Amino acid sequence: MAAPIPYKVESGETLQDIAKKLGIKDWMLLKEYHNQNAGAGQQTSDIPYSGFTLLTPSKEYIYAMNDEVPPPDPAEEQKSAEQKQEEEKKKEDEEKKQEQSSKSEHDGKYFVVHNAKCVCDKAVNPKQTADLQVTSHQIIVLNDHAGKFVATEDDKTFIPPAATFGQCKLKPSSGGYLPCALAPAAKWSKTYESTKVQEKNTLTEISELQCMVGGKITIEKHGQTDSVSNAHADNTNPLELAAVNPAIKQPKKKEAAPEIESVEIIVTQIT
Repeated sequence: MAAPIPYKVESGETLQDIAKKLGIKDWMLLKEYHNQNAGAGQQTSDIPYSGFTLLTPSKEYIYAMNDEVPPPDPAEEQKSAEQKQEEEKKKEDEEKKQEQSSKSEHDGKYFVVHNAKCVCDKAVNPKQTADLQVTSHQIIVLNDHAGKFVATEDDKTFIPPAATFGQCKLKPSSGGYLPCALAPAAKWSKTYESTKVQEKNTLTEISELQCMVGGKITIEKHGQTDSVSNAHADNTNPLELAAVNPAIKQPKKKEAAPEIESVEIIVTQIT
């Protein structure tokens, strides 16, 4: 507890006056406080004489006397505000970090399927493509096309099998560049771990395959298509088809109202 604060009583002042000046609601509490802290012979009456040294409580003690909550200290209030601001910033940074970690470089990319077009950065002709063959499974088909199996990290077979990417810039000779002799690494890199086929990661447009000769094979075209498949055509209503294609004659009107079905385009993309 804070030490008592001496107060020099002025002429004509009463304990009521002094209590009001100090903000003490009950002047009797001021008298009681002085008498508890003053020594023998220093007790005060209700009307102390001029020049008497009255022992008064600290501001914090006065709030307690009045059963009041003291206002926050400006310095402590500022410190508390700064701490709160720092905690909010830390929380915001943590949320951003979690949001960033939840994002994937594969977001918005297409899955790679059978017969996807691939290129090699060390091919003499950079536009020379080879068709990726999916041989690791025959389970998941995309686009509703027979044989459009989704490619996995284990699929490393290409057509053509010989001179796959034409001539190789890493194999110069007196007669020109030698044909590509593909020597793929064990698995593709930058694969998509969230979708697996038989515990194998799937490929997306950003996946890469390293050739042990030194080239890097990337996806030129993912192999999926937005063309209408046979399944779509089977489910198309002739009246609806004629409405969007002037070259097709309108079917003869039947008494019963035709059943209209929508044309569905299936293109699988990571969201």
